[in-house]
Amino acid sequence: MMFGQHHPRTLHLYYRDGHHQLEVCDEDKHTVLYRVYRTSSKPHLTVRRVAGPKNNEEMVGQVSFHHFKSDIDLNVPGHHALCMKKAGLLSSNFEVRGDGIEWEWRRDGALTSNLKLKAADGSCLAKFDNASWSRSKQGTLEVMGVPPTGMLDAVVITGLAKIELQRRANSSRSGAGINAATAGSQ
Repeated sequence: MMFGQHHPRTLHLYYRDGHHQLEVCDEDKHTVLYRVYRTSSKPHLTVRRVAGPKNNEEMVGQVSFHHFKSDIDLNVPGHHALCMKKAGLLSSNFEVRGDGIEWEWRRDGALTSNLKLKAADGSCLAKFDNASWSRSKQGTLEVMGVPPTGMLDAVVITGLAKIELQRRANSSRSGAGINAATAGSQ
């Protein structure tokens, strides 16, 4: 179920405004396709498509996380039934279900934060490569083929949701380790 037979399209994810904002740029690394706003309250992510000569923004999705359950709430106009939940109790994979969508975001290896988006037939729809070494770039999202705009929105929004969930988990683990080390030295 690839998105056509075209070459992969590489999108670049850059931090802006002290990591409170992300810009998803096209292959040229300058054309902004999406702006992503992070907050500590719900919705935790708001994804806006950038278009036109004046860089007008249109909200295409919102993402909210829960403290005590693993489901991710998605508000994606045009994909009313789109939902995202953990694939299993001990799994780090997340299923994405909706109108004509049966996908799964999977880790691309045991010791990595890289991800793959797989269709129900096993084909790879997208890959995220984390730029853990960079302060200004979160990584790249390689989309296989050319999906219709609404489908690209869904790939980007669900990918950003999984990436942000990983970032928050890593951040809380780091904070817990720092707090434990600090408490032990007192």
